[in-house]
Amino acid sequence: MAAHSIETLLRLWALNQLTAEQAIGQTLQILMELEPRVQRVEQALAALQAALPKPAPPPSPSSPPKSAAPSRKR
Repeated sequence: MAAHSIETLLRLWALNQLTAEQAIGQTLQILMELEPRVQRVEQALAALQAALPKPAPPPSPSSPPKSAAPSRKR
């Protein structure tokens, strides 16, 4: 059983030509088609992120600049 497009489902629902059970069934079919695609995208993104070099952390804003004069000890 093929699922209708989301646009078709919304139109049929608005025209009261789709029962709640039919809408749920169609929605579940769409989710079943999308889930493996989303998993593949997530895996590809994770692989890409793992392959990229890690950026250097930014300097700490609480540290004084290196050019600042050292403080005097008392």
